[in-house]
Amino acid sequence: MKILKSFIILAVCCLCFPLSAQVSSFDDLTFEEDSTSKAYKPTGKKFAFIKSKRGSGGVNKTTKADSILTMPISEIVLVYSELNSSAISNREEANRERWENLLKTYPELFQFSTSYKNLLQYNKNSDTAAMKLAQGFYVYYGSETKEPETKAVVETPKPKDKKETKSEPVKETKSKKEKKEEPVAKEKPVKEKREKKQKEETKKEEPKKEEEIVNKEPEVEVPAKTFTKKVGYTKPKKAKNPKACRQPCYEGGDEGLNAFLKENVVLSKKQKKHSKGLISNVKLQLNFDGSIKKYFVTGEDEELNKLVTTAINNMDLWQPAVKNGITVKSEVKMVLIYDKSSKGMKAT
Repeated sequence: MKILKSFIILAVCCLCFPLSAQVSSFDDLTFEEDSTSKAYKPTGKKFAFIKSKRGSGGVNKTTKADSILTMPISEIVLVYSELNSSAISNREEANRERWENLLKTYPELFQFSTSYKNLLQYNKNSDTAAMKLAQGFYVYYGSETKEPETKAVVETPKPKDKKETKSEPVKETKSKKEKKEEPVAKEKPVKEKREKKQKEETKKEEPKKEEEIVNKEPEVEVPAKTFTKKVGYTKPKKAKNPKACRQPCYEGGDEGLNAFLKENVVLSKKQKKHSKGLISNVKLQLNFDGSIKKYFVTGEDEELNKLVTTAINNMDLWQPAVKNGITVKSEVKMVLIYDKSSKGMKAT
């Protein structure tokens, strides 16, 4: 019995343990690239600083980082500097080692809603010592806020008026008396008249049924919609301008994206009536050719989530992000709401 109890306790502990880490390797991450000419300063108060490290031994643990492992992580920013030409050429390899070391030591920080950024510090005339001190990981976190529970109000049926309850049995008693007073001889002709009327009505209804069957048109099966998608490419493309930079966008920009959502995410009448609470959070991970690598859809309405997921599967290639004249991987976050003016879903 003791062995069974210990086994059950271990199983419950494993199930209740918070599985906050959503990323298994560096290749699953998508980064936002940015740069600054000054030493980096944190953008908020709620953050933990972890010193970055190259190689393969992981990063040094800190008490601050250990205390936020169960909290939701909103963003992780890697701040690094390039002070010579060799650092520029080894940028990708160096940043990969830094991120892999953080992932090795603190996998709990890499969650579903976490975004990642590489921020370059570079200025020949600036203070290099201050930039070196600012190098490392800045992990921004927030406390979980629970929404207040809304109690359902149950409406009790109103009691019927006393007048109505009294009037009904009176009518029944009167009708019973009248039936008793009527002689038996009068009931036969009444029954015969009713039978004649029923026969006449059935004769009239029979030709109408035949006409309805003749007038019905044969049902035609509507073919399902077929979507022809563009074919991607296996290697990143280079732009004519080597300094070109661009954020990812859908074909036709915001108007094209909203038109696609309006056509593919069709709401029911009930959903349109209660459109104030209809919100769907979408996160897309795009490859360098604009194809969707992964997507995450969250929201309270399960029916809306199903409609959005089917629409994402029918999406064409996106216009990929461009950094330094080369198409790169990127991430798109958007909130879908119902727009009454256009009578369709809209991305914000």
